[in-house]
Amino acid sequence: MINSLDHLNKVLRIAFGASLGLIICKVADLDSWGVFYTIVPILLLGLVPRINRFVALQALASPLFGAVVLFGYNLCDNHPFLATPLIFMVFLFTFYCMAKGPLFLFGAMSTINNSVFLHFASYPDADFSVMSWANVLSTVIGLAICALVLWWFPVHQAPAAPPRIAKPTHQVIHQTLLGASVATTSFVLFQIADLRDSLSAQATSVLILFPMTLSGVLDSGMKRAKGVMLGSSYAIVAQLLLYTYYQNLTLSVLVFFIGLLLFARVQHLEGPGSGVAFGGMTTLGIIFGQYLKADQDLIYSALYRISSVTVAVLLTLTAVYFFHSLLNRFQTTRYVVN
Repeated sequence: MINSLDHLNKVLRIAFGASLGLIICKVADLDSWGVFYTIVPILLLGLVPRINRFVALQALASPLFGAVVLFGYNLCDNHPFLATPLIFMVFLFTFYCMAKGPLFLFGAMSTINNSVFLHFASYPDADFSVMSWANVLSTVIGLAICALVLWWFPVHQAPAAPPRIAKPTHQVIHQTLLGASVATTSFVLFQIADLRDSLSAQATSVLILFPMTLSGVLDSGMKRAKGVMLGSSYAIVAQLLLYTYYQNLTLSVLVFFIGLLLFARVQHLEGPGSGVAFGGMTTLGIIFGQYLKADQDLIYSALYRISSVTVAVLLTLTAVYFFHSLLNRFQTTRYVVN
């Protein structure tokens, strides 16, 4: 009985948490980076087994680290031969934190934040102070929302902490170099192609790297692509149903809330981790958080998400296979499962 109530509470926490983030960013006119006000609650409530002080500190440290990185990137003055090594070193650090384990959340959030913000920081109209402030504010609000919904829908039986796995040094090196190399390659390609409107595809190219193994990334990539397709399809149907009322905040939040309920329920049925349903939830968070504006067409945005994410997944998987094969040629970076 307690387990069933906990499962229901988790679904409600995700739906109410992300919906509160959407309401806050729209009411407070924080649309420029509205995506983070919906994604942070989804990430924390959907993936983290237990939210405690250590988790909160990691989440808060991520935007502060991102502000330091943005400052360093600004010093490079958009010179690619200076900025690219800096970005590679940043990803080396974040993926090392993920590969080691205890600081996985800090590494994951820092990887996503830096990938997105560094790409947008390369454009002439970028305001570094606004970007840094938005990153910090969205994280603080996201943590406050998590605390609120945990109070509303408490955890009655805390899940067991995941076991810590001691990895050989060569596996940690392999995973760190694999993630950093592919993430940097993704960043460079998005810069060359000048893909400013492909936020979902850029986030996908980083999110599917989190397993940090070839088989894990292949599985994650397929699930992510399916999730984006389902989330985008839901957004298209939602706009068709609302028709001219899709700019009505109350109705849009209601549709967003219902979609999150459905995907959060499916995530529970899938089991813990990032699966198809989590891809659907983050897609809804991106579309409603970033593109629910008077001058935006949700249908066009959703269709563009499907095509761009499909291409991003295919290119990322190709890059992962290449770097995985390259790293396995050397004894010190070979990935061997005992």
